[in-house]
Amino acid sequence: MKKLLSILILFIAIQNYAFSQTVYDDNYQENPNYIQGNKYLKNSQYSSAINEFKKALRTNPNDISSIIGLSNSYSMRSAYYNNTVKATDNAISDLKSALFFLKYFSANEQNFASSQTILGMEKNLNTLESSKKQTISPSEILSMAKNSRVKGEFAASAYDYYKLINDTKYAFEANSSLGDIYKIFNRPDKALTFYQKALAVKPDSTETHLKLARTYEQINDFNSSLKEYDYALASSSEREDILNSLERIWQKKVDEYPQDAEAHANLGVVLQKQKRYIEALTEYQKAEQLNPSNLNTKINIGTLFQEQKKYNEAINTYDNILKIQPYNAKVLVYKAECLKALNRNEEAVNLYKTALNIEPKNTQIKAQLYDLLKDTMSTEELLAFLYKNVQNSPMNADSYYEFAYELHKANKIDDAIVYYLETIKLDNKKIDAYINLSQAYRQKKNYLDAYQVIQKAKMLEPKNEQVLKQFDIVAKEYASNKYTLAANAFQSGDYRRAIAEYQLISPPTADSLIGIAASYQALKNNSEAINYYKKAMDLDNTNDDIPFYIASIYVNSNDLVNAKTFLDKSITINPNNKQAKDLLQYISDKQTENLLTEAVELYDAQKYNEAIAMFNKIIATNPQNSTLYYYRALSYDALNNYQKAIEDYKSTIKYAPEMVIAYYSLAVDYDSIQNYTLAKENYKKYIDMSVEDNEYRQYAQKRYNEIK
Repeated sequence: MKKLLSILILFIAIQNYAFSQTVYDDNYQENPNYIQGNKYLKNSQYSSAINEFKKALRTNPNDISSIIGLSNSYSMRSAYYNNTVKATDNAISDLKSALFFLKYFSANEQNFASSQTILGMEKNLNTLESSKKQTISPSEILSMAKNSRVKGEFAASAYDYYKLINDTKYAFEANSSLGDIYKIFNRPDKALTFYQKALAVKPDSTETHLKLARTYEQINDFNSSLKEYDYALASSSEREDILNSLERIWQKKVDEYPQDAEAHANLGVVLQKQKRYIEALTEYQKAEQLNPSNLNTKINIGTLFQEQKKYNEAINTYDNILKIQPYNAKVLVYKAECLKALNRNEEAVNLYKTALNIEPKNTQIKAQLYDLLKDTMSTEELLAFLYKNVQNSPMNADSYYEFAYELHKANKIDDAIVYYLETIKLDNKKIDAYINLSQAYRQKKNYLDAYQVIQKAKMLEPKNEQVLKQFDIVAKEYASNKYTLAANAFQSGDYRRAIAEYQLISPPTADSLIGIAASYQALKNNSEAINYYKKAMDLDNTNDDIPFYIASIYVNSNDLVNAKTFLDKSITINPNNKQAKDLLQYISDKQTENLLTEAVELYDAQKYNEAIAMFNKIIATNPQNSTLYYYRALSYDALNNYQKAIEDYKSTIKYAPEMVIAYYSLAVDYDSIQNYTLAKENYKKYIDMSVEDNEYRQYAQKRYNEIK
């Protein structure tokens, strides 16, 4: 069976297009959308053809004929935009879309498109972009890709993102965005590839792991999906959503393989995390019946009882396990935790010690034992016990620190200093030792050593709140007024020195804190800048510039919610702050734009009801925005709800009477419900107002003449 036999080849001469012959096959009957797309294309109804070919591809993403038809439609519409209506931006976008489908969309890329064809189209694109004097820097390409995506021109957006997939700075965003776009195009196979490439650049991106998990689940690769969900569960705030996904997968496995003990056990784990204890116990019991020898299931049952504070039932379960594995350190610790909860501390201590003998390097067991001993021993007994630990573990920094800490608590300052210093020798990154050593020096009124120690800690962890707090206290005691030195350091660009000098000002003032904040801002450390601006605002709540500075940082970080909060504070202090008002208006426009983008993406993905719900939400706060009514009308049209669509087209015209296309859409809908009088009236308005002799105007004229 013959299908589409050739691809449109374009040549440019003085920025005009000349086309080769495009061959169609009217006998191709496999996909009605493909057939309809060909009909539209032959009648030069390019937009309608594009929509039909897209529908065909959603049904069969690997259909080469539909890909070629879609590419042809974009190419010919691009020529129309360039030659007839002189809309160069639209022509560029359509050429990018055509190239995307030719080069990248097929599972077997470029098998059907000649290199000559693609090179010709790329040459045309370069010529058009040159006529616009567009730059080709990576940042400009990223901006164009984002702009196309916001407009719902996903193919054009993807074409630009492809240029950045190996760019050092933008590779993660480009690959992640391509994964999103391929999911929209119902190509999970390609989406997987680009999500994986994005993770190769940024392996700790929880959001991308979640996207990858959901894509694996979409193609029924549940093992891979589970792996990604497990990773995300450990670090994501979307815990409930992930648990629901895991429950769905394991429930499906249980349904398919009811004799799979592991599946029942894993489903039980998920249910337990969801606090659905009765259901979890049922699954654990099924797993135990199917595989009585699996001790992990018994351990899970024990933790289930323990989590519900049914400590005696948990202890009985752990005892049964210990009969089989008496040296299972994990179970010994679980049982010890239960005994501690029942105030049976002596028994708990013995179990912790037994577990620690089995795993002497287990710091968690050691910490739990230490916490319990603190509650059961006198100060001298505890110090003797910790000293013995130091002797037995002469290279263990934690043992030295615990001993130093208890010496410090016992007000044995000189001895504490010795063991804090030994701790730092063994582990020069143990930040708590620096903090406490600085405090010990302060208690000895040795402010210089106190300052130097906490300064080292600050260099190690410049964002540690405890370090910063201690540093502030020590600095107040160590230094006097440092305004001049701090200001000179800032002016010379030595921002870190400026910070150090400002922090020596005691007590801190609003101006000194603003200086610190400005220095951190110059170092692009926004979190610390905001922290110090807030401190300054606490000292001076009449300065409207401080909340404005904070808002500016949040805007640059795209945190519009926090930005708005601080702009409101600035305007409350000074209602005449024009900068704050202008920035607040920008945020409002940006939030509306983001919601509109999301709604348009839902519409393009054919999720019309969800799109309508989103448009409703935006219209509630923007009741005079004609674009919102127009897009909502398109969504209603897609659902054949012509009456509601008509009302929205009326609202569109009410707030934007110059929006000519709304009259055409209104006429078509009246035509559809057989209200020919109003249909003819609106066709006439569209014909009178339209300046382009395009497919819509031709159709409107035809219907106007036909209607009696």
